[in-house]
Amino acid sequence: MFQVTTLIGDAEKVEKELIKNPPPSAADIEAAKALVKEKGEAVAQLKSAKAGRAEITASVAELNKAKEISRGWKSDLSLSLCRI
Repeated sequence: MFQVTTLIGDAEKVEKELIKNPPPSAADIEAAKALVKEKGEAVAQLKSAKAGRAEITASVAELNKAKEISRGWKSDLSLSLCRI
């Protein structure tokens, strides 16, 4: 009996969490991928143009931030799909 009520309680918690924080849409994920690609190309262009270290560092920081957002969405999406 305990396992059944625990599973039902866990399912309700997951459902409430998904209502509060829905997973990103496919369009959101594609936009994040495009942003990462754009930032990566900007870094590559700066490096090939032998830009200053400060410029490259700033561009790499923007790229890393975009990657982190993208990874966060991917993990949120996979976690939410695993819970269903």
